[in-house]
Amino acid sequence: MNQTYLELQLELNNTDPLVIIAELNELGFSGFDETEVLLKAYIDLSIWIKVQKNVKARLASFSELSIVAEYEIEQKNWNAEWEKSIQPQLIGPFYVYPSWNKKVIPTNTIPIVIDPKMAFGTGTHETTRLLLSWLPSAIKKNDRILDAGTGTGILGIAASKLGARMVEGFDIDPWSVENVAENINKNNVDNFKAYHGSIEQINSDQQFDIILANINTVALRDLLPMFKKYLNNDGSLLISGLLDIDIPFFKDQVIQDEFIILEQNDFREWSALWLKPVVY
Repeated sequence: MNQTYLELQLELNNTDPLVIIAELNELGFSGFDETEVLLKAYIDLSIWIKVQKNVKARLASFSELSIVAEYEIEQKNWNAEWEKSIQPQLIGPFYVYPSWNKKVIPTNTIPIVIDPKMAFGTGTHETTRLLLSWLPSAIKKNDRILDAGTGTGILGIAASKLGARMVEGFDIDPWSVENVAENINKNNVDNFKAYHGSIEQINSDQQFDIILANINTVALRDLLPMFKKYLNNDGSLLISGLLDIDIPFFKDQVIQDEFIILEQNDFREWSALWLKPVVY
């Protein structure tokens, strides 16, 4: 008998999808599919029956978000349906593709195999693309890299393929650490280690040349002071996951005098910042 899921369709407007994904993940949702207009979230129907009141109460706290539709769907071949939605992406020098891709890999590209577990980090989202496009300019051979909120590991794997000496990552979601390990293996990367948890999982005596953080605005605000402690004086902090409307507040209230902004990269409504620490 096929398992039944509920598909919840959300219109985000200016709401950060990473925040909503994190919220719904905690409430039992096991898959997400983001389009330009909607965030589709999937949950086992038996779980939904128990948590729907909590879910709707939590989502009601986001004033600009609205629930567009709820659908019950039977599991056909869930993996096959998911695989259809993941297409190869050419992002700068990187050719990002799933392992089931049958297309010929373009010459003179850096191939990255990413098999996501129905979650964020396939290279299709603007915030991922913003940081990937910077990596060839930012990373030097033998750099030490910290990948904060590593997701599928796409940024850390890209850094390793650009010549980084070592990469460490962390993520608060347990599925992520498992997924990163699988993707590391598929890419034959041997210098990338990911930990379950937040930044406290990283040895506090370590110093990194570059920290990559593609996470939501709230997490960036909380982690920025810690990032500076882990960053070399001449290092770079590349952050993404910021809506363009958040940039003025972030510059004035979060970055303040602790970092200088070298570059700002914008794509649609999203922004990324390339920061250098201010050394006193």
